Amino acid sequence: MTNPPAAVVVGAREDAAVAATAPRSRHMLGLATDLGLPDGVNLGLVLRPAAWLRLQAAGGTNSASVGFRGGATVVPHWFWHVGPSVTLEAGFYRMGQVNSVLRTFFQVPAWMKDYAQEAGYSYYNVHLGVEFGRGNVTGFIHAGGSYVDGTVRTPNPVCVVSSTSCSTTSPNQTNLILGQDATVRVYTISAKAGLIVFFGGL
Repeated sequence: MTNPPAAVVVGAREDAAVAATAPRSRHMLGLATDLGLPDGVNLGLVLRPAAWLRLQAAGGTNSASVGFRGGATVVPHWFWHVGPSVTLEAGFYRMGQVNSVLRTFFQVPAWMKDYAQEAGYSYYNVHLGVEFGRGNVTGFIHAGGSYVDGTVRTPNPVCVVSSTSCSTTSPNQTNLILGQDATVRVYTISAKAGLIVFFGGL
């Protein structure tokens, strides 16, 4: 029996190495959903031009308003069905009524609650993560840091009183409305988890 040519052996080894480092699915398009802070809840489309690269555009809500986000994830190497990842993202949420979720995230003190009536923000994520891929489904957990650049508004008058209650007939009350929006810039720890289902391509 004759041995196969050396070029054939080398080519087979290279193919095996590629198969070991890449997820089995070669589908290029996908649908993704994730949950986290400051991202909120998002649903988007994913493009995977290579086994190590994902591009994503998504829309979602932070429970107070709607926004959008775009970004890229690099998975430098796959160990069977698991791989480490690096993600860079930028997103924006339009102005919305501040609720308990945003007050907790921005750590608004109790005495500022009446002044923080509306808020909107841009955010930029730098995350390290773990990807879990099998077939057409990939799950992920990302964590790292975010820079949040927000604006807080007080469109309605805030009642300032020396008594214990506020009413339209109180002689000790002053109705105050801030004439300028407040800017909030925060560096914070952030994280999210999500799922991608690939359905298009090869």
